[in-house]
Amino acid sequence: ACRALAERAVDAVVATESIFKSELDASAIQHATRALRAPLSTQQVKASDFEYVLHTLMFDLAQQLPPATVPRLDLTDSEDSVTMRRIAGLIDIATEFSDSGTTDASLVFTLLEEAMDMVSVAVACELFGHIERRASVLRRNMTATGGKGIIMLKMCNSLLRRIPHSTMSEFAGRVQLFVANSFALSERSGVNLRGDISSTVVAVAKDNESSDASGEKEKEKEKDNNNNNKLYRAFWSMQEYFANPQLAFASSSSSSSSSKAAAAASTTAADEQGGFIAAATLTIDEFRKTTTSR
Repeated sequence: ACRALAERAVDAVVATESIFKSELDASAIQHATRALRAPLSTQQVKASDFEYVLHTLMFDLAQQLPPATVPRLDLTDSEDSVTMRRIAGLIDIATEFSDSGTTDASLVFTLLEEAMDMVSVAVACELFGHIERRASVLRRNMTATGGKGIIMLKMCNSLLRRIPHSTMSEFAGRVQLFVANSFALSERSGVNLRGDISSTVVAVAKDNESSDASGEKEKEKEKDNNNNNKLYRAFWSMQEYFANPQLAFASSSSSSSSSKAAAAASTTAADEQGGFIAAATLTIDEFRKTTTSR
């Protein structure tokens, strides 16, 4: 009976189309799940039994998703899209129940962890967009040392191990940003307490080949390129200090660092012909080549 109530509640939440809203619509979910709340409030159904029902429902829904195709979370009538909408509805129900204290606060992340482990990475990417829309509620009262924070970290770390960074680097970045934005900057797990550094890979400026210029236009073009390369080389020379910050505290290195920063600032300020944009474009192109090679 509880399983049937849960399925009807999921369908009722999907029918409200609240799953497509940018924020969790708690009032709509509470109204759609009023029949499901009744046995919980009267203790006819234990909270542990109710959580078990939601786990089995999520398991069954995740099994219905195809591993080869990527169903979209939209209003199309395909069977896979209907399943995606039901999973999103179940996530919203678990989020609201966890946030209101009706169930354990970590319920929603245990459901998400199970779902992410069962579906393909492409489907997980689609579902993760729904998680990002519910981030403000999911992160409420979250700590990295216990409770739902630990489960969230396990889920995201498991995802990062599965994501192919060569083809889905954007998705990997979204997962990392979600984790980083979930905790304060002072969180101990995110602080480099020992000051470990890695100076094995340091990006350096690439020397640009210059050809013999002839004529006024060629000389003017060569002059502009030289101005752009000043900022380009000054920027990349700073990477040495980003890779090893301790160099900035040495007396000689500190003065050198200041002079390079001043050179970059003066080059930017003095250039009124869009040289900064050209130099930045050159820098971005080189940065892409560097990251791709890694």
